Amino acid sequence: MSVTLIAGILPLSPRAESRGLRLALLGCSLVCVLMWMAVSVRSRRAGGVDLDKPARPARRPSRSLPVLLAVLLPLASGASLVQAVGPDGEQGRWVSEVYAAGGSVYEVPIERTVSEPRPTGVNVNEVDEYAADVIVTLPFDDGSRRTTVRGARTLGVPGEGNTVTVMYAPGRPGLGVRYHDSGFFDSGAALLWIWAVVFFAAAFGSGLFGRDEVHSARRFRGDVHGVAALVLCLGVLLLLPGAFFQTSTWAGWLLALASACTPWLALTWVIKRVQET
Repeated sequence: MSVTLIAGILPLSPRAESRGLRLALLGCSLVCVLMWMAVSVRSRRAGGVDLDKPARPARRPSRSLPVLLAVLLPLASGASLVQAVGPDGEQGRWVSEVYAAGGSVYEVPIERTVSEPRPTGVNVNEVDEYAADVIVTLPFDDGSRRTTVRGARTLGVPGEGNTVTVMYAPGRPGLGVRYHDSGFFDSGAALLWIWAVVFFAAAFGSGLFGRDEVHSARRFRGDVHGVAALVLCLGVLLLLPGAFFQTSTWAGWLLALASACTPWLALTWVIKRVQET
């Protein structure tokens, strides 16, 4: 399960290989959960074994399980939020088609500009950013082609010798080529914030979980863990619209935020029920 969550929070591209890896890890996690449920039910039915040996003093539960839980919960929430990072709408559909066709992001030189460069209002290290339509030559599988990239952005006035980042599929010329522009919500900036929150919560959250409460909740109970499993399933269902459809940016993030809350709600439910009994 830890490996599954780590793979979920990594910025993997939406290629078939990445989806296959995540599905395989998810399947392994589900098998482990079913084995845990089966072992818990079987041990409860079997009962204890009486041995003619002196009773050993009870040891205090290990601290490792609460620490592991403090790490996995932020990872689960972070993995939910990462699913909302990426292009949306028509741009998202086009990016998915490019990746499915074996395309990627490339840095190519500008041959010449075909429109008047216009400032975008962005300044990086006291250098203004400009946008313009430029002509580049791209190597496709059936030969090189000159094409126009609309709205390409560069630091400083674009000209011959500058480079621009584009996305296209060499094997599918019909998909066209576009300037690769990443806004905050679909770029590494959002990922950095998510990772920062995850690491902060993992570092300072280990003291929130008591040893006795966590260890008393280890054995599966249908009336306790069953409800928690339904809450976690709801979190997964909230991510499905973004996985199979191109939702708007705000809808995707709202669904991801709601999904990120479900691991904490499930744990709160389990701890509360265990304390009551």
